Amino acid sequence: MEPDIELGDLVIARVAADYQLDQRVVYRHPQVGFVFHRIIGQDQDTFLCKGDNNEWTDSYYPQKNDIVGKYWFYLPGGGAFINKLREPLFFVLFTLIILVVLASIFLFQREEVPQKKARSKRHIMDTKNTPSTGESRQEILLVFGIIAIAALIFGLISFSRPLTKTISDNITYKHEGGFEYSARDRDGIYDSNLIQTGDPVYLRLTCDVSMVFSYQFFSPRMTEKEAGDITGTYQVNALLSDVDGWKRSFTLVPETEFVGTSFESPMELDLCQVQTLILEKEEKTEAKNRWYSLAILPDVKLGGSLDGHPYQDIFKPLIDFQMDTNILRLPEGLEGIVLDGEGVIENDRVIPNAMLIFGKELSITNARGISLIIFGISLLGAVYPAWTLVRDLRKSDISRIQVQYHPLLVDIKDGNPANQVEQVVEVASFADLTKMAERYGAMILHESLGSFHRYSVQDDQTVYQYAIEVFKEGSLFPDRNDYKKALQQAINEDQLELYYQPVVLLKDSSIVGVEAFLRWSHPELGLLYPADFISQAEESDLISDIDCWVTQKICQQIHDWKDSGKPVVPVSINISPETIINKDFIKDFTAVMLENLCDPGLIQIEINRSNQIFQDERIMDHLSKLHDTGVNLAIDAFATDSANQINQIFHLPINSLKIDRTVIQDIKNNQNAQRLVGALAAMAKSLKIDVIAQGVESKEDIKALKAKKIEFAQGFYLGKPVQADDLAELLSKPKSKGK
Repeated sequence: MEPDIELGDLVIARVAADYQLDQRVVYRHPQVGFVFHRIIGQDQDTFLCKGDNNEWTDSYYPQKNDIVGKYWFYLPGGGAFINKLREPLFFVLFTLIILVVLASIFLFQREEVPQKKARSKRHIMDTKNTPSTGESRQEILLVFGIIAIAALIFGLISFSRPLTKTISDNITYKHEGGFEYSARDRDGIYDSNLIQTGDPVYLRLTCDVSMVFSYQFFSPRMTEKEAGDITGTYQVNALLSDVDGWKRSFTLVPETEFVGTSFESPMELDLCQVQTLILEKEEKTEAKNRWYSLAILPDVKLGGSLDGHPYQDIFKPLIDFQMDTNILRLPEGLEGIVLDGEGVIENDRVIPNAMLIFGKELSITNARGISLIIFGISLLGAVYPAWTLVRDLRKSDISRIQVQYHPLLVDIKDGNPANQVEQVVEVASFADLTKMAERYGAMILHESLGSFHRYSVQDDQTVYQYAIEVFKEGSLFPDRNDYKKALQQAINEDQLELYYQPVVLLKDSSIVGVEAFLRWSHPELGLLYPADFISQAEESDLISDIDCWVTQKICQQIHDWKDSGKPVVPVSINISPETIINKDFIKDFTAVMLENLCDPGLIQIEINRSNQIFQDERIMDHLSKLHDTGVNLAIDAFATDSANQINQIFHLPINSLKIDRTVIQDIKNNQNAQRLVGALAAMAKSLKIDVIAQGVESKEDIKALKAKKIEFAQGFYLGKPVQADDLAELLSKPKSKGK
């Protein structure tokens, strides 16, 4: 089936309901096996097939049930590759390559973390958040690797083929001739007085026959100029002969020149003169024949050019009459006159070479370019994940464990499995812990408690643990000036981000508010939490700039939500005492709200470090004035040992109390915590103050809170902090029936 499909290519065929002419099909030959040829003829369910590069047709006529399927696509060199794999040596080499790749992946996952005594050594804290799932970088590298290998194979195939190929581009042309004759019927034995083409001519009626030969030259690739440049000559002869070989010729039209693609030549034939020749021959030879042949022989010679290629050709059609001394006739009637002929100018043309990809042609030039581009992109795409992967592997043990073993890790919060089992076994290394996980088919539970990281594997009533304690050996920003410059740049370039955690009405799980949390997307250190930079911001007198940025962004966000028709709920923000105490605080805050047309009732300021705030009259005055504008006030971390006293809620027009998460964590099992929450709920209700429970992490927490008449709550169980667009989707969802 060359030149499209060559020996060694792998053809993929698929079954079809019907097979039609000109389709390429694969069928089973009883002697040869599978054959891939084109259908050129069909008789019901029997097909005639032929190879595109063959001069003969197949001797075997396949039935419909012999056909495996019609051509779908082909893989260049695929058949040769499979044939190579059938050879023992190549099969072994291929198997070894696959095993090496699989083993490399497995060993990479299993690479040991250096053994360290549990809790006996200290390590430097990660300067970036350790990836919770390895960021799928290994998977990304695998994908890019597969793409690169595929592009490499595709490139090798395309570079092994020439850019151009020579194909047959023959130029065809056609001679079309026409012939007519007529004679007068003087005796009226025909329907009309005119004897026409196809009728017999009787010599007793007339001897004079008028004939016309017409000619037309045609080629689909002939231009108008080339048609006008054709020149040639034509001549018409007559040849009288018998079956014994006697011949007598004479000229009807002498050689005549013509220009162009067509001409018409009238001529006259005297049958009486032809009859005289026959009688003279018979009289002298005494040999008589029943019939004589009278052949009219046009002879056309022409030349010119077609599609720029010169040609010379001769066209000699034959009009064969039968004749005796009484009649002239066409023995086979008009059907016997064939005056058409064809010619061809052999020509080769160089065209861009191509290869078929899933049934579509792709030029070799484009194939080479695509393979190089994809190969280059895959390599470039793998550079960054590979670099970050190596960096994290070398950065610290916490990061290294997270990268290498992320498929086995599950992050947990506030729940050491050792508290619920009978036996706890501390292993010497993380590698030992992974062995236990594989042995028992368990996941590795990771608990991060500030500077302390604990990894656990549970088997029934036994928990195997490995712990690493980290400490902060210096700040993320040891240089004060560098920190101020970086933070100011973060504010100016919007590196700071806001995340929103829902506040939920427990009776129907609807979102009635959100709390805004600040994050710093540092270009080098990654996503930083407030604990990583807020204390230094306070020390560097930049905390007010951060508070101003947060206020501006919150008001803009509320305005954007309203302007786009999205649901809007109140947003709680934390503002530092250093900002509130500023004499221009009220003016600046209200100016931001007016600038963004922000409803003050949609903003709630949460009061932290309330002992400090309630001891400063200037702060108290500013908060009271801010409340008068419609802004709500809430006391955060209420009911902790060192923060709030009950009498503080009488010094300001407080709208909400937020019970600290440390109290909520104990509410399931601690009766004192239950009594405290119940008392707070009763007191707040009498004062018409909302109570919000923070740090809700389980269904049991919600059940206990409902039992104590707590209406509002927030926590990871109810909703994690999300960005603004994700929050808009949450607010647009219909209300659920509760958890």
